Amino acid sequence: MTRRKVIDKYFFSINSRYYEVILNGVNAKKKDEKYVQNCNPILTSMTFSGKQNATEICKEFKILYELLSTYGKEETRIEDTFSYYDCDFLNYWLNNKLRENVNDGLINVKEFYEQIISNNKEFFSKHEELGNHIYIIDPEILENMKLLYKLYVNAVKIINIVYDKDYKPDERENEEQVIVSQENEARNSEAQESEAQKSEAQENQQQEKEEHKPCSYYAEQLDENYKEAMDRCFNSNDDFYNSLKYFKDSYKIITEPSSNKSDACNSIEFYYFPEYDGVLEKKANAIKISSTLLVLSFALPLIYK
Repeated sequence: MTRRKVIDKYFFSINSRYYEVILNGVNAKKKDEKYVQNCNPILTSMTFSGKQNATEICKEFKILYELLSTYGKEETRIEDTFSYYDCDFLNYWLNNKLRENVNDGLINVKEFYEQIISNNKEFFSKHEELGNHIYIIDPEILENMKLLYKLYVNAVKIINIVYDKDYKPDERENEEQVIVSQENEARNSEAQESEAQKSEAQENQQQEKEEHKPCSYYAEQLDENYKEAMDRCFNSNDDFYNSLKYFKDSYKIITEPSSNKSDACNSIEFYYFPEYDGVLEKKANAIKISSTLLVLSFALPLIYK
């Protein structure tokens, strides 16, 4: 599989629901020591200062790679290849991890990937084509990708709530009690847990809490992310704008009231999605200004005759 034109570089986000399942699997396997093999040391020119070091990112990348290779399949054949979307997601994930954990954002994605491969040749032997899709993503484009990915994640969560007749969001009091209980538990076990273990526990707690958020929470997140994404189109090319329009056309149904009276999402409101379009507004304002100037150019000579 060869590198494509970048016109569809954002489209891996369409499969966000699938990738979220895969990432949950990564979290579940983090403690398996077999994935640390050949990840220590990782020789790289980068300096890590974030929550995760090179060894931890290498370990997670191996788990992610393995799950994408085998999820939903009894066994991946040697001639099987990743989809373009899978390759784009792996590149996005690796870029994002390095940006979050490397000093000053001075990342070298290709160097890091090749070091992992060099240390784990047999493990990565089934998908040699992946290397053609690993490259540094421009920071602005990476931010666009993160926003679009979040949009798909929240849209799918809203749809799942709509069709889940038994969905009951936690009451605020119950949620606060859960938070307090979790904080106390974390403090009690602080002496026994390492920093990495505490970070993982907090991440799992946050995921558990968010599973029971009301529909309005996801709607608010989607609404804010949509406006921010649209506003970023002023500094992006048409690819991102077209990807946002595709998302809007695919999921604007979530803004329509459901016939199901017990639907937990019936009362949600959107202020920006799907109507807000900063690009069109800017074009419309430009046309108005041009029209005004044109009228003035004809009117002024008549006034001073």
